[in-house]
Parts: sequence; C-alpha cells; structure tokens
Amino acid sequence: MTSSILDGVRVVEFGYAWAGPLVGRMLGDLGADVIKLEQNTARGGKLEASAELQAALDDWRRGEAVEPTLRASVFPEGRPGPEPWNSAGIFNKLNRNKRGLCADLKTDSGRRIWRRLVEQSDVIVDNFSPRGARSLGIDYDTVRVWNPRIISVSCTGFGHSGPFRQRVSYGPVLEAAAGAAAATGYIGGGPIKMGHAFPDPIGGLHGTFAVLAALWQRDATGEGAFVDLSQLQTYAAVSGDLLLETSLHSQPPPRGNRARDAAPQGVYRCRDEQQDSRPSLDMWIVVTIEDDAAWNRFRDIAGDERLGDRRFDTSDGRVTHHDEIDQIISEWTRDQDRTQLAERLQAADITALPVLTNADLMQSPQLRERGFIVEWDQPGVGRYEYGGFPIHFSGHARPQMHPSPGLGGDNREICTDLGFTTEEIAVFESDGTLANEPPGVGGR
Repeated sequence: MTSSILDGVRVVEFGYAWAGPLVGRMLGDLGADVIKLEQNTARGGKLEASAELQAALDDWRRGEAVEPTLRASVFPEGRPGPEPWNSAGIFNKLNRNKRGLCADLKTDSGRRIWRRLVEQSDVIVDNFSPRGARSLGIDYDTVRVWNPRIISVSCTGFGHSGPFRQRVSYGPVLEAAAGAAAATGYIGGGPIKMGHAFPDPIGGLHGTFAVLAALWQRDATGEGAFVDLSQLQTYAAVSGDLLLETSLHSQPPPRGNRARDAAPQGVYRCRDEQQDSRPSLDMWIVVTIEDDAAWNRFRDIAGDERLGDRRFDTSDGRVTHHDEIDQIISEWTRDQDRTQLAERLQAADITALPVLTNADLMQSPQLRERGFIVEWDQPGVGRYEYGGFPIHFSGHARPQMHPSPGLGGDNREICTDLGFTTEEIAVFESDGTLANEPPGVGGR
C-alpha cells in the first residue's frame, strides 16, 4: 500500500458545530495534518458544540446532576466525567484524526501563533459568518498576505455576496430557507423539519470536495484560492428536481412517503422486537410497488383477497385509493418480522427493505465486512465503536483512526512544530494565550 492521499498537506480547521468539522474530519481521514483550532475565549468551540452540552456543563459546574436523557444523548453511557468538554460524543465523533490547538487569536501572542500557522499551512477551513471571520483575522484578505499559496474555504450559511451575506445560520434554518421543509411533510399537512440538521453534512461534503479541487488547481497553477461556499446553495442543489418542477409549474405539495410514479409506496409497521433487556422497539418496513407486474406479485405474497379489487389493477387506481391499500397492507405487516418479510419480497423482485435502527447498523455484516465500523480508545472516555471512512481507494491503505484531541491537547507540540521555543510557549501558557480547559474551570 502507498502512503495516505493527503500526506504532507496541513489544514487548519476553524470549524464549529457540524459542517466545518466534517470537512476537517474527511481531510484528516485522507491523511492531512488537520489542526483543530479553537478560540480561547468565553465562547470556546468545544463549550458550544451544542446547546445541550452547554446546559450539561452549567449543571456540572453548579454541582448538580446532569439530566439523565441529556447525559445519554451527549456523553458515552451518560457520564460527563471530570472533563466533560473532552468527553462529549458530539465533539469526539467529528474530530478524530486531528490535533488540538486552543489559542486566543485576539492577543498579540495569539496573532503571532496564527500568522506562523498560516505561513506553514496549505488550507484554512471555517464555517463562520464573513463578519466573524474578519473579526478573528482568519479571512482570506488577511491570510493571503502572509501566504499567497494558502487555500481558504469559507463554508458560510448564505455566501459572501447577496443581501443575506451577513446572516448566520444553523442546519434547520437552511432547511427552511432552501425550500426543503416546504416539501417535507404529509399530504394535506404543513412543513415538517427533518430529525437532524441535514444541510450540515451536505455543506461539509461539498466543502471537502472544494478543498480537493483547490489543491489540484494549486498544483497546476502554483496559486492559492478563496472558496466561497454557500450552504444554502449546496443544500438547494440536492433538491434540483423540486426547483425544476417549481420553475415549470408551481411548488409541489408535500407527499409524505408517497411518489407520483409508484403505488403503493410507504413505510409499514411490523411486529415489534425485543432487543436484549431493553423495551420492545417499533419495527418498520419500506415497500415500493413500481409497476403492475410487481403489484400482482406483491398481492400474491400478501394473500389478502381485498387487494384483488379491480380498482387497484392500474397505477392510477392505486394512487387514487392509496389510503385504502395502506390500511390493508398495515394490517398484514403488523404480524410480520421486518427482516424476513423484506427477504420474501426481495426474492420476488419487489423493492423492500427493513427500516434499520442505529443498533442494527453497528451490527451490520455488510458495514463490518467493509471495515466501516471502527474502534478507538478515546482518552478520558474509553474504547467505543464509531462509523468510519466510507470510501476505498485502490493502492492506498485504509485510514488509521486516531482519537479526537482534548481541548488544547497538542498546544505545545504544534507550537514547537511552528518554531517557537520552550520559553516562548511557557509565556503563552502563563499569559493565557494558550489554554487546555474552558474559562471558569480551575479558577480561570
């Protein structure tokens, strides 16, 4: 096997929440030296990984027990531990294969560190607003003076131009702004937000592609570049069919789980399953009937004479009477095992899959065979399994997984790499330029 794809490339990632950190994680998986830079102020990145984490920290500081549901959703096995800023699962899942630097860039010493870091790096990634980037001095106009070959990728919510350029955003905001929420819902109902901030990973994956493209361009031209990435546009781009339909006709109404060209199509409840000692879980199956022949095969397997109604013989008829068909199918599937039923339907060349839980995915023989489920020992947390890198490259080894860095955990190593002396680093630590714990902890 050859070396990693991005060996020798240094990336400074000033990411927040999900989109920016995902860019850094993908590049780190590909072998880049990714430095996770966090601003050493009262609004440090790790402290604000989520409102939930901030609430947990506030409870912990007051000596109060963290609410059980909150503990389970953020911290492994619900234990914040003595350094909850380093044990939050939300942060650690996104920041593997990075080194951690925590510095106050608004001090003279911090500016020295920042300038030297820019001079010795290839890529800078941030997902701040344009105003926020300028305030910290991490904007392209500033850094290209220090390093003309630098590539700056700015993953803002709305881009660096246009009337919304100074607006800030989160994934749910962009979901509404991009028109996706208006198309997500049930027939006759209003908009429904998805269960997670889907625009963030879409923006992060586009940002990763942008970095790779900009590195290729720099190799060809010798020049750096500024990449202005609008997460509004990257999310709107994945719903191009909706934009096209609206431009030709009008806004398509929400259709729930149904489609225009397949009927029936839906998610149907199956027999609940008991898993270990936990309460039984709701189980579901997805079924799509794409043509009359598939309908006839499905009807034979279901064995319910009501599905033989002549009104259901054509696709148009099944669309018209979809509610009635769904009721009959649901009565049948409620007594079926989701996995066994999916296999029976697939064997008859009918599109069907069980709706898998996260626990199912962690045990998936397909994902494990392909090496997607990985394990590492996170300091202060323990050994757990995580989702790994999804792409295989011939001639290259699979990415090695290194734990997420502790807050400021690599301060000294990184500053030494940048050429600062031991004495200078000691001054940075004593004057508060560098930190390895949040404000308000340890007397700060």
